[in-house]
Amino acid sequence: MDLLSQHEAFLRAIFDAPEDDTPRLVYADFLQEQGREPIAALIRWQCGRGERPDWWTRDSPDGNGMYDRGFHRMMCDCVGLPIDRLRDVASLRYGLVHHAPEHFSATQLRLMGGRITSAEPFDVLFSLVAFARVADLNLSGEEVPDESDREGAFTIFHLEPVITTSGVTALAQHRGLRRITALNLTNNDLDNDAARALVNSPYLDNLKRLQLLEGNRFRGRVWQQVIERFGEDVVG
Repeated sequence: MDLLSQHEAFLRAIFDAPEDDTPRLVYADFLQEQGREPIAALIRWQCGRGERPDWWTRDSPDGNGMYDRGFHRMMCDCVGLPIDRLRDVASLRYGLVHHAPEHFSATQLRLMGGRITSAEPFDVLFSLVAFARVADLNLSGEEVPDESDREGAFTIFHLEPVITTSGVTALAQHRGLRRITALNLTNNDLDNDAARALVNSPYLDNLKRLQLLEGNRFRGRVWQQVIERFGEDVVG
């Protein structure tokens, strides 16, 4: 196991058992061995196993609840991720471990700032240790202001899809969908083929919420097929 994978394994253990100090203290020992004593000291101190680090000043934000036993506290369980970042998996993994380890606690993920047309982004996404707990996937289209109207009294917005019908087809056949319980595909101008791909997916049996109707274009009986597959209490 390479060094980055070791960090990921420690962080996964920490955020899979958030109330347990033991994985944090074991990680602190590992960090000290890697020459990252300041972070190790912070973890130990906030877990009640050491003195306050010398570098931790009166102005540090520990009193404001911004850190939880050595890690920045997330205000919610949702993370937004630009789609382009999935194209450089090594850089993404490094960034998550060393700059945003708190994202290992995420259960909701929104992909944005691009357009998915194939399975490649999902191959990366579902392989990431950092997002192993993500069960709520938001792929809704983005509302973007028109450049030409920024000087006017009102701003006019238009929708930019995040995923195409071919992207939905690829997603529907991805095994990673087995752990997805909530999926948002609204405002992507999707057609009947996208809906049929979801209906025929062998990996969506755990779905509890599917947001699909708004901002897409379905005709004929296909919407009834979606309801028959997933149930009226799931589809919206």
